[in-house]
Amino acid sequence: MSSANEPADSDFITAEVDPNQFKPTRSRALSRGLTVIGIILAICVIVPIVLIQLRQSDLESELQRRLEILSAGRAEVIETWLAGTVRPAGRVLDSELFRLFATEMDFSDDGISGQGTNDPTTGDEFSATLSEQLPYMEQILTGFAENAGFTAGYVMNREGIAYVSTAGALLMSGQQQEMARGIFDSGTIAFGPARRAPSGAVIDFFAPIFAAQFELTGGQYPEDPVQLSQLLSEQTVGVLMLTIPINEMLIEVLTPPPLSEAGERLVLLQRSGDQLFQVDPNALPPVRPIHGIEPPAPGELLAFAERGAVGSGTAVYSAGSPVLETAWWVLQEFDVEAAESTMSGYVLAVLVVAGLVVLAVIAAFGAFWWRLNNEHSSTLADQFKRLAARIEAQRDFLNSVNNSIAEYIGVKSKEGKYRYLNPAFAEAVERSVEDALGLDDAAIFGQGTAERLAQSDRRVLDQEASVTFNTEVYLQSRLHHLQVSKVPYHDDSGDTVGIVSVMRDVTELVEEQQKRERAMQQMVSSLVRAVELRDPYLAGHSRRLAGFARAVAETMEADAEVIATVEIAANLSQIGKLAVPVELLTKPGRLSDAEIEQLQRHVQHAASILRDIDFELPVLEAVTQMYERLDGGGYPNGLSGDQIGLPGLILGACDVFCARLEPRIYRGGISPERALEILEQNNGRYDPQVIAALRKVAESITGEKLIADLAGD
Repeated sequence: MSSANEPADSDFITAEVDPNQFKPTRSRALSRGLTVIGIILAICVIVPIVLIQLRQSDLESELQRRLEILSAGRAEVIETWLAGTVRPAGRVLDSELFRLFATEMDFSDDGISGQGTNDPTTGDEFSATLSEQLPYMEQILTGFAENAGFTAGYVMNREGIAYVSTAGALLMSGQQQEMARGIFDSGTIAFGPARRAPSGAVIDFFAPIFAAQFELTGGQYPEDPVQLSQLLSEQTVGVLMLTIPINEMLIEVLTPPPLSEAGERLVLLQRSGDQLFQVDPNALPPVRPIHGIEPPAPGELLAFAERGAVGSGTAVYSAGSPVLETAWWVLQEFDVEAAESTMSGYVLAVLVVAGLVVLAVIAAFGAFWWRLNNEHSSTLADQFKRLAARIEAQRDFLNSVNNSIAEYIGVKSKEGKYRYLNPAFAEAVERSVEDALGLDDAAIFGQGTAERLAQSDRRVLDQEASVTFNTEVYLQSRLHHLQVSKVPYHDDSGDTVGIVSVMRDVTELVEEQQKRERAMQQMVSSLVRAVELRDPYLAGHSRRLAGFARAVAETMEADAEVIATVEIAANLSQIGKLAVPVELLTKPGRLSDAEIEQLQRHVQHAASILRDIDFELPVLEAVTQMYERLDGGGYPNGLSGDQIGLPGLILGACDVFCARLEPRIYRGGISPERALEILEQNNGRYDPQVIAALRKVAESITGEKLIADLAGD
C-alpha cells in the first residue's frame, strides 16, 4: 500500500520525480558505456570484413564457373571443327589403292628401289612398277587435297621420308618427320603444333595407313589398350600427313561474341616442350612464346587463378580447357578490375552502414552521458520537455531517413488521393511534393496505368490484406519495371482510412535478368550447333523437338515453368552426344548391344555438362528423364510411372515422334500418322494424355509448319 506522500499509480506521469534516485554512479556508468561502445566498434569492424570476404569468394566462384564453361564450349567448337575438317581424310586412309601402295612400299625395305621383294630376280621389275605408280598417286593425292581444302599432303615411310606429296608441297621439317615416325609406334592419329606457313597459320594432321590385308571394321580387337596399340602399330605401313589452314577458323572462334562483357578475352595457347605459345592469326608471327603461365599436363585443365594477361601482363582471372588430341588450350580471361567493379558499391554500402551505426552509438552514448550529468532535470515537466524533444528529433531522423530512401513511398486516401509522397516518388514523377499532394494515379501516371493500379487498391481495401506485384510504368519518358507493395493504412481507432504503397525500381535487375537470359540462349544455341556439326543427321532435331514439346505443353495447359523447362531441355537434349564417338553416331548399320550401351551414356554426359549451370528451372531433371518410360524399360535409371515428371513424359514422346519423322543414315523417315500410331500402340510406355495432345499439335497449323520444316533441313 502506498503512503500518503507517495503518488498513486494513476498519477505517475504527472508526479514529480527526483532524478537523483535514477542517477547511477558516474564511474560505473562510464565504464559500462565504454565497454558497450568497444563491443559495438569491434562488431562494426569484424562484420564488414567478413561480409566483404564472403562477397569476394562468391564473386570468384561465379566467375570461375563462367570462365570454365566459356573455355570448355570454345574448346569443343574447335574439336568439332577439326573432326569435321579431317573427316574427308578417310577417303584416303580407307582407300584400297593407297593402302595397297603403302603396303608395297613398306614391303620393299628400300622404298622404290625394289630390293625388298622376296624374289631377287624380279626386284627391278617391282621397283619399276612402284616408280611408275608414283606420278599417278601424287596426282590423286593432289586432287584430293585441293578439293578438301588442304594446303599440302604427304605419304611417308617408317623413316619419316615422304615418297608421295601434293604438287607444290614444301620440304618436310625434322619435327614433322619425327611426328610421322611416332605414328608408326602408336598407330593412332595426332595433330601437330600450329605453325606459320606462306598461306597463313596451319596445323598438321597425322594418321596411320594400315596394311591392305588388315580388316578396318568388323574385326575382333583386343580390349587391353596396350595390346590394341601394339596391334595397330604392327599393321601401320604408312603415314598420311595433311596440312590444314586454320586462319579463318581461329579468327571466328577467337572473336568475342556480341554479348560478351567488357574485359573478357579469349586466347588460344599451344604447348611445345616446356614452353607455352600464343596462337593468334592476326599477329606476326602468329605463334609467339609467352611467359608467366606454368604449362599444364596434356589433356588437363588450366586451373582458374588470378594471373597476368597473355600479351599485356594486366591482372586477370583466367581458366583454360584443353582441345583434345592437340597441344592447344582455350584460355578465357576476364580483367580483375572489371570483375571486381561490382564490389566497390557493395564495399561502400557496408562501410557506410557500419559508420552510421558507430556514429549512432557514439551519439546515443553522448546523449546518455549528457543526460546523466544534467543536474537541473529535477521535475517531471522537464522530463516531458526532454521526451518531447527526443520524439521530435526521432521524427526528424525518421523523416530524414524516409526522404533519403530510393523507393517511392506514398499514402493515399480511400478515394485515391495522395496524402503523402516522399521526395524520391515526387522526383520520379517530375513533380514537387506540394504539387503532387491531392492528385490521383490518373493525374500522375496516366489513365492506363491508373486502371491497373486501381485493381490492386480494391484488393487491399476489400480484403484488408497486403498486395505485392510487378508492373511496368513510364517515368520521365522511359519504361521502368516496378515492384509494388501495398498495405492498408489504419487510424488510431483501427479503421482503414487509406493505402500505403511502396514502389521499388527493379529496372536494372530486370534488364540484367534479360541479359543473362539472352546469354544463356546464345550458349544453348552454340551447344546445339556444336552437336549438329558433329552429327549432320541431328540438324534441326533439337529445334523441332523444342517446337513440338512447347506446343504439347501448352495444349495440356501446363504452367509456365513446365513450358519453359521443356523448351530449354529440348534444345539441350542432344548435348551429351558431344562425348559419344562420331563413328558410333554415323554408323550405317545396326548397333551392337555394347554400342547401344555406349550410346545411351550420352544422358550421363549431358548431366555432367549441365550440372553446374543454374537454369533456375528443372532442366537437368527433364533431360535425364526424357529417355525413361512408364513401364520402367527406359534409361538411364529405369524410372517408371509417377517417378517421371511431366517435362520428361512430354519430351520422351515428342523425341520419339520427331526422330521417326527424320531420316537417319541407316533408315528413312516415316509419315507423321504412322509415327503417331506407333506411339499409340505403345501407350504402356508413353503417357496417353501426352500422345493425345501430340496428335492435336501434329494435326494443327503449328504442327504442319514444324513438319514442313523437316524438308528444309
